[in-house]
Amino acid sequence: MKKIKFISLFLVLMLFFGTSIFAQQKEKEREAYEKAYEKAYEIYEKAKQYVYSKEWEKAIEKLNEVIEKYQKSDYLDDSLYWLAYSKYKLALDLNLDLQLKIQQQAIENLNRLIDEYSKSTWADDAMMLRINLAKELYKKGLTEYKEYIDDVIVDVGVEVEPRHVTVVIEKDKVEKVDPETEVKLVALNALLSMDEEEAFPILEKIVRGKADPKLRERALLILCQSDHPKFLPLLVELATKEPDKNVREGAIMWLGTRKEEQALDALIKAYDATTDSTLKERIVLSISQNKNKKALYKLMDIAKNDKDMKARERAILMIGMRKEAGILDTLIQVYDSTSDPKLKERLILAIGQSKDKKARDKLFDIAKNDKDMKARERAILWLGMSKEKEMLDICIQLYDSTTDPKHKERLILNISQFKDKKARDKLIDIAKNDKDIKIRERAILMLGDAKDDEMLGILSDMYFKTDDVKIKGRIIFSIGENKSDKAIHKLIEIARKEENVDLRKHLVFLISQSKNEEAIKFLKEIIEK
Repeated sequence: MKKIKFISLFLVLMLFFGTSIFAQQKEKEREAYEKAYEKAYEIYEKAKQYVYSKEWEKAIEKLNEVIEKYQKSDYLDDSLYWLAYSKYKLALDLNLDLQLKIQQQAIENLNRLIDEYSKSTWADDAMMLRINLAKELYKKGLTEYKEYIDDVIVDVGVEVEPRHVTVVIEKDKVEKVDPETEVKLVALNALLSMDEEEAFPILEKIVRGKADPKLRERALLILCQSDHPKFLPLLVELATKEPDKNVREGAIMWLGTRKEEQALDALIKAYDATTDSTLKERIVLSISQNKNKKALYKLMDIAKNDKDMKARERAILMIGMRKEAGILDTLIQVYDSTSDPKLKERLILAIGQSKDKKARDKLFDIAKNDKDMKARERAILWLGMSKEKEMLDICIQLYDSTTDPKHKERLILNISQFKDKKARDKLIDIAKNDKDIKIRERAILMLGDAKDDEMLGILSDMYFKTDDVKIKGRIIFSIGENKSDKAIHKLIEIARKEENVDLRKHLVFLISQSKNEEAIKFLKEIIEK
């Protein structure tokens, strides 16, 4: 009978406190997700830069970091594709043993993308790249990879570059292809093995002609493997005059990989001539690949003056990744001249990349004085990512100067990242003395992350010196997070003295989570009363 009573009491307590604890856990998860999202985005963008500059090993390192550390990232499917593509490219210059090993790894990455992200916009590209890799491995004697080729109905045999090409593989989804176009696509594959001087005029004619746009895109992709002297002028012409958007975007992308000044001039001309927002973003990305000062000046001009806010955001992002002198001053100047919230967010992100004291001072100024509350929150977030000792003083100063609850919550999180006595003392002061009960609760929650005996004593002392039930509840929860035998002992000590029924329920529930002998003995005492 006593056992039944105990189980009943336990179930009631579980229901009573389950919702509260779940909400607290969700808040922690939300904060962790926000930080992880920012970091994953930063690493992914850096990886893309390495892809475009053909630094395959660096790209692989960064993409692996996104995949391994940020499993819930929105960029996981993108990263899997670019990882496989980078391995595919890297393997081309390696000896046979390493080539086989890396190509097999690339297929594994593509299998994961196709299996786990079948509705991803990268799925079709992944299928085509997998076919090409499977062909290479099959030709080298690994016959098991033939299975990836057998079910392909439409096989154009053209190396796939990183573009979303609409190619359907599955039998029940086969896209109807004009027979003549299909023959031409197969012929394009044959051109790869022809003499360049003979092949180039044929491919150029297809690209310049009025053929099927898909055929023209494929011809352009093949030409991109060529070093023919006529290829750059062709790209320039397509980037500035081509009416078909996809072909034009392809030319713009490949111009971004060229280092000639003529290529940069063509990109700038193409940018100035278009009002298409999507095309502008593509051109900004291509311009950013060029390390010429003229490219930087153009990006700065776009960031300062362009009427297209998306283009300005993209330019700011690209500028923030560069290290040349004067960039930080430009970003600060643009920030001071704008009132657009999204643009401010991008600028804070870009300024936050700099380790310069001037950047830190600007973030501090934004966090303290900006009228845009979201901008202030964003600046506080970036200030908290630094582990420099001076940053703790800045966060404490900001805390003492603000009355905004959201800012206080964010600053408490920042202060809690520092594991020294000064940070702990500030959190204790907030937990004891702040007039805002919710803020005190937040500080107590952060203090609960410290698992040492000293903190148990501090929290226990705070418990008996306050009459506020909410504060007591938060302290109980924080002590319970410790999970140690000493924490259980402290909870039992509090439970024996506490008269409030609801608080005692909370205490009993937390104590019941432990298999500690003292906890079991205490629970039996309650049941037997």
